[in-house]
Amino acid sequence: MQDNHQEQFDRQIRSMLADAAEKPSRRVWKGISARLDAAEAPAASPWGWMRWAGMSLAAAAAIAAGVFFSGTRTSIPTIIHNPEQAMLAQSGETAGAEAEIAAPAAVPVSGEPSAVADGSRSAFRPASRPAARQAAAADGVEPAPEVPANAAAQEPQAQPASESGRPAAAKTPARHPVHVPAVDPFAAEDPEAGRRSLPRPSLYAQGAVGSNESSLRARTPGFLGAPGEQSGFSELGASSYGVPFTVGLGVRFYVAPRLSIGTGLDYSLLSRTFTGSFDATSGSVSHTLQYLGIPVRVYYDILSSDRIKFYVYGGGEAEYCISNKYRLFGTPDIVRTPKVNGLQYSVGAGLGVEFRIAGRVGLYVDPGMNYYFNCNQPRSIRTEKPFLLNFDAGLRFNF
Repeated sequence: MQDNHQEQFDRQIRSMLADAAEKPSRRVWKGISARLDAAEAPAASPWGWMRWAGMSLAAAAAIAAGVFFSGTRTSIPTIIHNPEQAMLAQSGETAGAEAEIAAPAAVPVSGEPSAVADGSRSAFRPASRPAARQAAAADGVEPAPEVPANAAAQEPQAQPASESGRPAAAKTPARHPVHVPAVDPFAAEDPEAGRRSLPRPSLYAQGAVGSNESSLRARTPGFLGAPGEQSGFSELGASSYGVPFTVGLGVRFYVAPRLSIGTGLDYSLLSRTFTGSFDATSGSVSHTLQYLGIPVRVYYDILSSDRIKFYVYGGGEAEYCISNKYRLFGTPDIVRTPKVNGLQYSVGAGLGVEFRIAGRVGLYVDPGMNYYFNCNQPRSIRTEKPFLLNFDAGLRFNF
């Protein structure tokens, strides 16, 4: 059996070298021509042609061995007798082709064979496979899909080998330090942080009633209040004062976590009745005053929660009289509306409490005390009793 293999190998080498020829260079031919033209040419050695034949045979053998061991593949068709073996063979060849394509640095971009450093030895693999694809197509096997040109750039590159034969260590990219912001445990106590978390503004609608008790009457008539204007009516008896009534709308907004300011527009109605006369007619006289005022109050929350607020407040108000009417009931009635000059100023302070009755609606009660300055206003409960207890109540709508 071994002799048959050797004979086949010898026949293959002879068939490969049957038409082999070595073309000498022009320099060799020039030398030969010069020697032939010489008069005394040296006798040719009988062994010269054997030396050239041996050199040609050795060169051909080296070329054949390089081609044989360089990895050139020849497709040998496999005879398969049943469909199941054909499917298994086809799947195995396809999987092998995909594994070779997926291997890193298996198919270089250039057409030259590529060497992969593996410690102390190198493995060579051809770059292109047109012959293998043609052989696979001839055998009926579907070739594996081609790898795009930029796939080699995406595959991991082999580590270059160092001079000692060991693979060089890969460079580790520099890591930038991650800065984690420090958490300040006292950030909640920052005034700016508290300003950003202030409660929202609120609108209020209020109604207020004042006191008309005579216990707070001034001892000296006209000491704190003006006696009135020259209206033409003469007062023949004591006056009976009605309860002062005030309604208003306003807004309240916070300037600090517990400090807020409120302002708006108030309407006040004051009334009294007395016995008087106008010219020669006497009878019961009704006197009414109407004021529009702008209050400014400062609130400080002592207790604040989602359901209840308890606070103190203080402030002042400036009012302008828009109506001053006297009516003498007779046949017919006598009506006079003298003009009032100047503003009525007052200050006040008190306590307050607010109850949350709905999601954004609160009911509040503000009892307090007001003091009205002597501003030469018509006679009223305010001129008779500059210190007045008042009771404000209303609704606040929180945004």
